[in-house]
Order: sequence, then C-alpha cells, then structure tokens
Amino acid sequence: MADTEQQFDIVFRGDIVLGHKLDEVKARLAQLFKIDANRVETLFNGRPVPLKRNLDAATAKKYQAVLTKAGAEVSLVPAGAQAAPRAAPQRGFTLAPVGASLLRLTERTQVTPVEVNTSGLSLSPQDGRLVEHAEIATDEPLPVAVPEFDVAPVGSDVLSAGERVTPAATPVEIADWDLSEVGEDLLKPEEHNAPLPLMVADLEVDLAPVGSELGQIRDTREPLKPDTSALSLAD
Repeated sequence: MADTEQQFDIVFRGDIVLGHKLDEVKARLAQLFKIDANRVETLFNGRPVPLKRNLDAATAKKYQAVLTKAGAEVSLVPAGAQAAPRAAPQRGFTLAPVGASLLRLTERTQVTPVEVNTSGLSLSPQDGRLVEHAEIATDEPLPVAVPEFDVAPVGSDVLSAGERVTPAATPVEIADWDLSEVGEDLLKPEEHNAPLPLMVADLEVDLAPVGSELGQIRDTREPLKPDTSALSLAD
C-alpha cells in the first residue's frame, strides 16, 4: 500500500502544549468535540485515547494542527495500532500529564461559598482614625501620692543643720618658704651642675693657597664643541 493511502489515528495522551493552561485546553476540547466536562476529564487519565480514527495523511495533519493550536499535544499513529491497548498494570505507578489534577471528581472537596454581609462596613478617610471615639477605651488615672513640697527662696540653704556633713580637716605642713626677688637665681651655687669641658684634639692643619688643588677628582670629559657656522644673528 502506498504512503498516500495509509490511514492514521490521532492519539491523545493527556499532554498539553507548553505555554497553554490546562483549564483552557479542556474548555477548547469540549467545544471542538461538543462534549461535556465529565467526558473531557476522561481524556486526561494518562492513557492514550484515539480522538479520530482511519484518516488519510492530509486530513490527519489538519486535525493535528487544529488540536495543537487548541493546546492538546497529539500524535499520528498508523490506523489500528491502538486497537488493542495493553491492559493496565495491576501494580506500580504511572505519571499524570503535566498540569493534570491528581484527584478524581468524586475525591475532590466541594467548597461551599460563604456569603459575608459587608453592608455594615465602610472606608475611613486616608488620614482619619480607624477606631471611633466611642470604641477607644478610657483608662482611669491612677492616684499618685505627692508629698507637700515648698519652694525655697532663691539663694537659701536647702539643708537643715542636722543634714550637713562637716568635712574632716586635713593637717597640712607648710615649710619655711620665702619669696625671692624678681630675676634672682633660684638655685644656690652648689646646686648648679658644672658643664663638662669638651675635649678637642689639636689638629695640625694649614690653609692651602687660593686656587690650589685639594686632591679632587678631575673631570676628564672633553668639552662639547658645537658647530655654529650655520647660525646667524637676526637684525
């Protein structure tokens, strides 16, 4: 049989195209195949499900393009390859499609909406109080025992005679001191430190005549003799 006459089945395994949302893909499949939500859930059971059978290659590719655009990842297999599906294993685990719900419809918890009465709520101004004045708890002032104080006049002694502490007198020995005259030496002659004489060796030296050589190193470099024949003075 030629390739153009070969028949194909469109098989869906519950995978969705990357970038699509699962709920939106389910809604599109329900609209395309005109089925309810319960039958759409059976397509996402993790097993290969043939959506269309015995299609030629051109028609099968058109269906594949439409389903891919809807977000369903389908594959084309030769017709009859899915006629005898393998029995489900008795033990072990299988992987659910990406984004699929792991709970059956009977296992899902039905959430009952709760109606909240918001008629008594209102918005306060941006700079206003969030609590009304009637809602603010008023604390009673605690009694504080305040002694009877008097203010003493300025400069008066605030201590009574019995509260004063007399400091103990410390004996101080005062030597027999006298004041010297202005400019007088404060040290006695025997208290002065005599400076030590400096020992200077006698050197036998003479002064050399003016212009004589003192043993310095001579400069043996030849003086520069630049050629100034091409130079002239401007007027």
